[in-house]
Amino acid sequence: DGPGAIGRGGRVVAAYRLPGGEPAWRFALTDGDHVLGLTAVAGGLLVTSSPAGDGDSVSAMLDPATGTLRWRHPGYPVRTASGGLLLENPRPPGAGTVRAVDPASGEVRWTLPVPGQEVGYRRDDHGVTQLVLVTPQGRVTVYDADSGAVAHTGRVAPAADRAAYRYAQVVADLLLVEDARGTVTGYGLDRLDERWSLPVGSRAGLWFADCAGMVCLRDQVGGAQALDPATGRPAWSDERWLGMGPVGDRLIAAERGVGEELELSALDPPTGRVLARLGRWRVSGNDLPSGPLLGLRTLTEDRTLVGALDVAAGQVRIRGILPGAWSECADTGTELVCLRPTGGMAIWPVGR
Repeated sequence: DGPGAIGRGGRVVAAYRLPGGEPAWRFALTDGDHVLGLTAVAGGLLVTSSPAGDGDSVSAMLDPATGTLRWRHPGYPVRTASGGLLLENPRPPGAGTVRAVDPASGEVRWTLPVPGQEVGYRRDDHGVTQLVLVTPQGRVTVYDADSGAVAHTGRVAPAADRAAYRYAQVVADLLLVEDARGTVTGYGLDRLDERWSLPVGSRAGLWFADCAGMVCLRDQVGGAQALDPATGRPAWSDERWLGMGPVGDRLIAAERGVGEELELSALDPPTGRVLARLGRWRVSGNDLPSGPLLGLRTLTEDRTLVGALDVAAGQVRIRGILPGAWSECADTGTELVCLRPTGGMAIWPVGR
């Protein structure tokens, strides 16, 4: 998406053959839509878009060879661990839905209404395994992601106003909900048994995140505190990290660098120990899960350094030094495909 993706009738998704870059096909989005993501699913290319501003997202499955539309449904895609596809349509509380769709045919297998807040997802390394719905009154229903069948039900503390929780989310195989006392309680998802409680009061801007099996408590001013998911006790904290996220069984963490380029490190999740310093990079967006994590760094004399960031090994492999300024790149192994900030694309052959 961006300046180079706008055609006469609005935005388009365009395919180019590698390695030569010959045009293959163009797919026109609904007028006014912007691309949210491009994902390879079940041998097809899933294009997700939404109108600028408010509006429901739409997922369209294309034939990657021809650009022919196979099917289109409203909703944002969420992969299941078994290779299925869920389409989430949030809507206001009580009006949302989640539908399971066959990725190949687009057939709707089952539909689940979302009566309260957004749906929570339990995941493994391959995708979603269970869906978790919590009503403001504290009723919890856990569904199997493949069949839509109820796995089990239970109850947790109700929301303070019985209208909406401030926290009701699935993190690291726990359901975290806040009660009327301003306390967040972690419940095990298998039996909905109470594991631990943590007072958070009325502090604004807090959120919980999965940090490769640990529970991270973050806020808007930076820094992170990691909690033991079994006990809720603090395992470590560090104020220097502006952001972090799981990559396999490691964390990638960022501290201030120069402009948009941040100093990146690989961390050990249970201890917060820095395992490796990866250097100063801005991470290139790449929605295709098969692609490596790339870092871009602006050099002098209008050049861009591109590196493949191996978080597990704590290493960076230099993929090329490109003339000019580039905002996004993708790595096929034999080519780098990069976008200019002002629009336009270039394909660079690089060695393995």
